[in-house]
Amino acid sequence: MMHTDQIRIERVYRDALRARQLDTVAGVLARVEGRVVAWSRTTDTLYVPGVERDTGFYVKRYYYPRWKHRWRGALRGTFFGRHRGQAEHALLDEMRTLGLPAVRPVAYGARRVGHFVAACFVITEETPQSLNLTTLATGLNEGRWTPSPAQRREMVRKLARQIADLHAADFSHGQLFWRNILVRTEPVGDPEFFFLDVRPGRGRRRLGRKVSWWIDELAHLTASSLPFTTRTERMRFLVTYFGARRLPAPVKEQIRQIERLAQRWRRHEARRIRMNELFEAWNRQLARDTTPALGAPA
Repeated sequence: MMHTDQIRIERVYRDALRARQLDTVAGVLARVEGRVVAWSRTTDTLYVPGVERDTGFYVKRYYYPRWKHRWRGALRGTFFGRHRGQAEHALLDEMRTLGLPAVRPVAYGARRVGHFVAACFVITEETPQSLNLTTLATGLNEGRWTPSPAQRREMVRKLARQIADLHAADFSHGQLFWRNILVRTEPVGDPEFFFLDVRPGRGRRRLGRKVSWWIDELAHLTASSLPFTTRTERMRFLVTYFGARRLPAPVKEQIRQIERLAQRWRRHEARRIRMNELFEAWNRQLARDTTPALGAPA
């Protein structure tokens, strides 16, 4: 069946994407060179490294291989409206416009069959020297990262304030798990956070949004943090988030609600953490296997 391809690239990134053969829908969907950083039955995320001193890109692809998937997407508004890649691009742009730290989206596109979305994607610029929080925490558990107690406290404090700013802007991320937050250390040593993988249908829209949406997001964060943090650290995070040393009774009840909701996500997050560990271990092994031995001929 005939298909149509549509792609939109930010002007300043056209040459960079063309150099990596990522300037067409066909090129993006056919790309296999790079490092797979996430995968599921209908999605994958590929890291395409930079050339010389250029930064790399992350290509997140959504596939709708069967008609039942395409119909489901159409019923969710993709037939006439935004596809998932475009929606995620728009939300990241919205965050950056609001002054919220988010990865930079540089392109999106889709392949349609009879106007049904068969595949789509969003491309974001690499944030150099950053790791997602799950990867960083796993490295801490395995001894690859050894922060001081003061550094851990500062990370908790800074992340709590960053999430508080996000919610103060009335912005709902939708899937605020640790794997969707990048962290890097600035030149002066302070942690710096960036958001990614915003869930389409979220943002600042209010129609149909739960009154307690922000409690759900704090529960997502808590579920991700359970294997890596102490109860004291989690309470320090919440105290900083709420901005008060003495928490009134209503806030204490909200904290209990957050803890209860986090337990619902605990098993789900345990699986995602294991998958993240498998991909990281595989990519470390791949890096060792492809790095020439010292003194070996090129």
